Amino acid sequence: MLQFLLVSRKTIFTGLTAIVCVFGSPSCHALCPDLRDYYSILERDPVLLDSQLSNFLEDCYENSEYFSLLGSAQIQMGDLLRALENLERSLLLDPQNGSAAVDYAEVLFRQGQVISALEINNQLSERDDLPEGMSELIAERSRLWRPFTVQYVGGLGLSFGHDNNLNSAPIGERLTLTLSGKPISLEVSPEYRANAGSYTGLSAGVTRVQETLGLTSRVSGSLRGRFGDISDYEMVQGSFLVGLSDSAEDSRWSTALGVDHLNFGKNAIFSSSALRASYRLGRYKQCGFYPTIAAQYQHFHKQESLSGVEGSLGTEMDCQLSQSDIVQRVGVAISALENRATRSERLGADRSGWRFNFALQKQIGAGQLLAQYVHTNLDDESGYSPIFSDGAKRHESLNSFFLRYVLPASFLGKSAQFSASVYHNEQRSTIALFRTRGTSAEIGINWGI
Repeated sequence: MLQFLLVSRKTIFTGLTAIVCVFGSPSCHALCPDLRDYYSILERDPVLLDSQLSNFLEDCYENSEYFSLLGSAQIQMGDLLRALENLERSLLLDPQNGSAAVDYAEVLFRQGQVISALEINNQLSERDDLPEGMSELIAERSRLWRPFTVQYVGGLGLSFGHDNNLNSAPIGERLTLTLSGKPISLEVSPEYRANAGSYTGLSAGVTRVQETLGLTSRVSGSLRGRFGDISDYEMVQGSFLVGLSDSAEDSRWSTALGVDHLNFGKNAIFSSSALRASYRLGRYKQCGFYPTIAAQYQHFHKQESLSGVEGSLGTEMDCQLSQSDIVQRVGVAISALENRATRSERLGADRSGWRFNFALQKQIGAGQLLAQYVHTNLDDESGYSPIFSDGAKRHESLNSFFLRYVLPASFLGKSAQFSASVYHNEQRSTIALFRTRGTSAEIGINWGI
């Protein structure tokens, strides 16, 4: 296919440059030599042509045809960066220069900017001054380029880890209940205490990305499992996401619809569906600021009374610091939360609170360090239950910290990456039953497809 594209480009270029002075190059400088004798060198020796044309730069500085021919030679040489610069100069001098537009579209295509290349190609096909047969060649090039607007990216992962609280059990071994107005202490059964153990993790996912004029769509699915010696603590989680955003390199807006499902101990535990949207309100230096809004339906299969709808409204800051020696990317988000019960019998009724999220990315050696901290506060609308703290309202705060280091592992495959991660979470609550703490450590290998 690439060979065909190269042949098509040469054919298009030959036809267009043959009439370049008529087709669109009125800006010829008086001191610039006649360039017609140089076209024959283009296919035979582009390096020689590049060298010879460089001698005329000062005389041809305002000549669109000169920069178009120079850019074409550099394409033949494979020097796409210089070709892009010279072709842009040619089109600035004369936006109607057809030969420059043809080559400019090809450079964009080779650099992966398929949508921009197709847009220029479409503009060329609409012109009424094309040489005979050129419309068909341009249309064929568009047909060959369109499949490149769709990309598939997949991944597989294998990991081994240890968790000191596989079952997310309460911290304490005794619980205090309020019965008939009197506190009574009960011992927690061993099966409901924190259990530590090792596990094997498996993951797989695939993402489909399609670009159209002005829009980028993403559809992804993933499956992750945690398996160990105790089947009651095995976990399988599936996710599906559909996203839409503008197709700019730095997207201004994005929306996403996601569905998640969690099985724990071979039982369906939790499912959710969420809708999220963000818009870049402004940018200051290397940081963008994004108001966000989201809504999520949460369904608990075993305890349906816990189900609810959670909405959030907040703002995010995302800073790309590629030139910094300290960190390369920093993200901060804060949002207000409101969780409405879908059943009147839910203990504590509605809940409200806020969430803070901080993440950073840093280059260390040949690898990347990723760190994230999340803090969430939630308060119940009414007393949780008379048997806990005389029916007091429940207040909870959840802190979690995630640290991961990713390093290329080319000896296991071109796309292989080694990863090591640590995750810690702690939930504090005015009710002892909901106080939990857990830490896990994991190492693994991931492969891209």
